[in-house]
Amino acid sequence: MIDYQHLSLQQALELGLKNNKNILISHLKQTMSETKEKDLKMEKLPDIEFHTSYTQVSNLFQHENGVFGKATKYDVINGMYDFTLSASIPVYMGGRIKNTEKKASISTEISTLQTHLDERVLKMQIITAFLQIHHLKEQQDLINEKMKEDSVNIKQVKALKANGVVTFNEVLRTSLQLSNHKMSWTELNNDIQIAEHQLKTVLFISDTQEMHAETEDLISDNAEIPYINELTETALLKNETVEITKKNLSLKELDQKIVRANYLPKITASGEYFLKYPNMMFFPPEPYAYRLSMVGVNLTYPIESLYKNKYKMQEARENIALARLQIDEKEESLKHSVYEAYKKFEETDQKVKIAEEAIIQAKENYRIVKTKYANKLSLITELIDADNTYLETQSNLISVKINRQLKYYQLQYTIGNL
Repeated sequence: MIDYQHLSLQQALELGLKNNKNILISHLKQTMSETKEKDLKMEKLPDIEFHTSYTQVSNLFQHENGVFGKATKYDVINGMYDFTLSASIPVYMGGRIKNTEKKASISTEISTLQTHLDERVLKMQIITAFLQIHHLKEQQDLINEKMKEDSVNIKQVKALKANGVVTFNEVLRTSLQLSNHKMSWTELNNDIQIAEHQLKTVLFISDTQEMHAETEDLISDNAEIPYINELTETALLKNETVEITKKNLSLKELDQKIVRANYLPKITASGEYFLKYPNMMFFPPEPYAYRLSMVGVNLTYPIESLYKNKYKMQEARENIALARLQIDEKEESLKHSVYEAYKKFEETDQKVKIAEEAIIQAKENYRIVKTKYANKLSLITELIDADNTYLETQSNLISVKINRQLKYYQLQYTIGNL
């Protein structure tokens, strides 16, 4: 049972794979490819046809003295009918049928790879949405804590004002700080609702169904990444885009074989069995039904292919060359994508350490300024600036930690593990 009020990431992934229309389209295309593959295998089976007819024939009039002269009438057999059962089967087609079947099989494999890729894209989209919602919630919690602190500060400043220690302007400045934080909290709350609505759209959850994402335990500080060479090897083995281009090369090579088959003869075996009336095999025809069967082999050779097939072969060779270049391009592009994702993850790892150091410094600075303000050794503006700096470093740490987790998932997606 799915708890939409506390929808977990795992439940969202399952819902997405089940409901998302793009995924359903991919699965349907895969099924269609499998059906087409099965249909092409039927081409090897014989073609069987049954034919029957009945014809009523008039007597024959022969004009021996011209069209306008008197004609001589000859009685003929007036009724004619036949029942024919015929069959034919390809014996040798130059490899067309076999290679067409192979193409269909590879197309099914490509469709399967594309479906898997589409599923991974959706997973990455859902994970990104959850991390975005988590980021907004963390920022909102931070602002909420600051609002509580602002309320305490306002009470303290008002008490100082009552004792004549500070001016009314300082009370206004602290109140303005609280108002700014309330505005930020409201914006974050709306952003969370928008992000959750977008997630509902991706998961195809009804608008009438209330949903809230459960984003606890999304962030891990123990992500271990192997060396870049291992990542690249994994990507070249697992990433579907490279594999699809390799399959595409196989399709082009089969296309070349099919085009080359135009130079080869076609051989078919055929047979007929029929019952006909009258017997037209004799002369004059006899008014009797007769049965006859025929079995034979047909050979045809397309002579025009000797001059018409030249540029088709050239086009097939060029398509193969293009497919090989596309493989090289995809592999190089993937290697760079892995390197970029790896460096971006390293960068966020370093940023987390820097942000943690910045928080320590900002916290200490805020403590010092707050102590000075309590002793009237600093202005309210300095205290607010120190408070804003501390808030900014806290917010930045939340952002870089979540961004590190996102970069980790993006790296896993790039190498094909997600």
